[in-house]
Amino acid sequence: MPYLGVGSHAYDVLYHETGDYSVIIRIMNPVLQYAADPDAYKAFHQVFSNIVKILGAGYTLQKLDVFAQKQFVSRKASDFLSQKYNEAFRGREYRAITTYLVVTKDVRRSSFFTYDEQDFTTFLRNVTKVVDLLEAKAFHPHVLTEKEIKELTGRLLAFNFSDRGYALNNFYATEEGIRLGDRTIKSISLVDVDEINFPASVSPYTELNLGFTLPVDTMHFLHQVPATDCLIYHQVIQIPDQRVEMGKLMAKRKRHTSMPDPANDMAVEDIDRVMADIAKENQLLVLGHYNILLSAREQELERAVNYIESALFSLGIIPSHNAHNQMELFRCMLPGNASELKAYDKFQTTSDAALCLLFKEGLLQDEESAFQVFFSDRQGVPVAIDTSDMPVHTNRMNNRNKFVLGPSGSGKSFFMNHLIRQYALQDTDVILVDTGHSYSGLCAYYGGRYITYSEGEPITMNPFRIAREEFNEEKREFLKSLVSLLWKGADGMVNQIEDSVLSSVISAYYEDYFQTGKEGSYLSFQSFYDFSIQKIGEIAKAESISFDIRSYRFILKKFCLGGEYGSVLNNAMDTTLFDERFIVFEIDAIKEHKILFPITTIIIMDVFLQKMRQKKNRKALIIEEAWKAIASPLMAGYILYVYKTVRKFWGEAVVVTQELDDIIGNAVVKNSIINNSDTVCLLDQTKFKDNFSDIAALLSLSPVEQTKIFTINNLPNKEGRDRFKEVYIKRGASGEVYGVEVSLYEYLTFTTERREKEALQVYVGRYGDFRHALEVFVSDLRASGLKLNEFISTINKNTHEKIPVLG
Repeated sequence: MPYLGVGSHAYDVLYHETGDYSVIIRIMNPVLQYAADPDAYKAFHQVFSNIVKILGAGYTLQKLDVFAQKQFVSRKASDFLSQKYNEAFRGREYRAITTYLVVTKDVRRSSFFTYDEQDFTTFLRNVTKVVDLLEAKAFHPHVLTEKEIKELTGRLLAFNFSDRGYALNNFYATEEGIRLGDRTIKSISLVDVDEINFPASVSPYTELNLGFTLPVDTMHFLHQVPATDCLIYHQVIQIPDQRVEMGKLMAKRKRHTSMPDPANDMAVEDIDRVMADIAKENQLLVLGHYNILLSAREQELERAVNYIESALFSLGIIPSHNAHNQMELFRCMLPGNASELKAYDKFQTTSDAALCLLFKEGLLQDEESAFQVFFSDRQGVPVAIDTSDMPVHTNRMNNRNKFVLGPSGSGKSFFMNHLIRQYALQDTDVILVDTGHSYSGLCAYYGGRYITYSEGEPITMNPFRIAREEFNEEKREFLKSLVSLLWKGADGMVNQIEDSVLSSVISAYYEDYFQTGKEGSYLSFQSFYDFSIQKIGEIAKAESISFDIRSYRFILKKFCLGGEYGSVLNNAMDTTLFDERFIVFEIDAIKEHKILFPITTIIIMDVFLQKMRQKKNRKALIIEEAWKAIASPLMAGYILYVYKTVRKFWGEAVVVTQELDDIIGNAVVKNSIINNSDTVCLLDQTKFKDNFSDIAALLSLSPVEQTKIFTINNLPNKEGRDRFKEVYIKRGASGEVYGVEVSLYEYLTFTTERREKEALQVYVGRYGDFRHALEVFVSDLRASGLKLNEFISTINKNTHEKIPVLG
């Protein structure tokens, strides 16, 4: 080890045996893989450009990006389905990235070395400036302590960042690599200084063509190098004395000028361009070194090396084939030891060009929050995100409401089931309004209330029966909207006079009841109707206004006792629903009913509001296709009120749809739902590609966000993973793409396939408890050796009696 030790100062400083001293900073590359944002790569570039200028001559920057092959370890979970979710990923291999930035002060090399306290003080001050800059730009810097420095150097020597424990082994160095036990470490230098096969120009990022242009890191292929258990991308930028380097450059130009030929003329032109850039852009001349160190078993090494060389070639880079100093290159990778690099391993360039080759990408990390839901990242590993609380607390968004769009077959139902299942685990009262039996399995799993409505058994409640303390402006508006809906229908709308009259009648009805103490009367639609007929006549006469009392009387009479819908608004609702934590209102049977459907949905929404106001825990109202019935001009004000109010009571409203025509050009959706949903969830939008510009405009999707959406289900990340679909979740102004990947147990709970539901229901009928039935079902499936569809067919074929759909 080329070190004297570690000294404790403002930071723990690593001392090199030659007198150099270094601080090691662990950072997180802030550009998310597949972030699709060219400006993010440019911003990274600018940060490091500033760091180079802060440090100046006499410093060396080392950046180590460590790609370690790991296996997913299941998290602890008390819930059965959560356990099965974690087990589904157990042992899955993935690539973790850890990044270290080493700031080294190079001492002057001479026969005599004298410690300069002023230089050391300046060094510590510069490190502080670097750390502050990194913190401000979301690199999350952490300066390593002595213990952590020893851990890092030990792991680098063992070339092991995968296992919890590690052991050092003997090295056997050859010109082709370093043998370390049953593995070989190979160093691939990006630049051969004798040839410098490099592109004429470089950029902070490159672009992939996936049918659309996707900005990625110049070294993006490092994520996918096969057959390696550990890979380290070692990047070195040394900042020499600028006057000395400019003198060398001028001398080099003079040499080329003195011997005119085409090659020398081109060299002179290149030098002139570099000198012009230095003058105009205030760039520095630096010495760069880049090498990729990888570890693999002997039989796999060539495969990994070929992959890297092919990827570099596609970038216009031909790596050095003269890197026979393998042990030297390995030693130079150690923190603070870049001074061992020989002149033939470094090349002179401008700081901007050198920074373009820095690796800039990081991976999704678990979000630290008390409210977490799990999806998988782009490489198929569960990652925790907060879809509700933290984004609000950090001002990323203002409310928790969500709008979900996904065409049929895009995985929308599985996404929603997976999301809601995790909501239910975290003290959330869930009310679902569905029209397709999408949540029957999840409701059965949680032992919730599954309420199916039909014309024969419609929802029955008494929205007019309220206590004095409940009668407020909100309740008046709800009742006015309800009466307007009963009278004018979902597509109708009361005029200004009718609106004012109904407001007056509703206020008078409750004032008469509460203030005159009519204890013997009964608050219901029937008594309101009787009261309103008389009161409207009085108001019309007193104010000399026109009111269509005949149509009002005739149409609303059908909701009175003895009328066609007399039970809908005059019977009290089941009061036990208030305490239910998971309720599904399945109204598929009446979704086409122009009268019952809108009435039912609006009353359910009011039930949610009443529950929301009185209960102190988290609440979520999820409305599937049922929202269409209430998306009318008449109901626009009420929907808008629900969306604006729910955030004040630790709640959220979620609207889910699959039809493009439902959102484009619908003023109610745009003004009430989308404008008040700070979270947008989009499944695969391929079916909408011809109209996606309309969607993008409606959902305020920037070009960067649109590119992210285009990557959904469009990356080569399927190998080694179960069937999954991806979803884009935009929280506030920006979003990320996640995988919805579930266990077999969750699949059977979430499935909307009738045949699969029926087969599982056979087991539920036999064993009673849904969870127990699910366990036995999966056990029998695996014991049978059949594929799922074959097993399903066998169960349904052998069932003599007709088994109804769950719910």
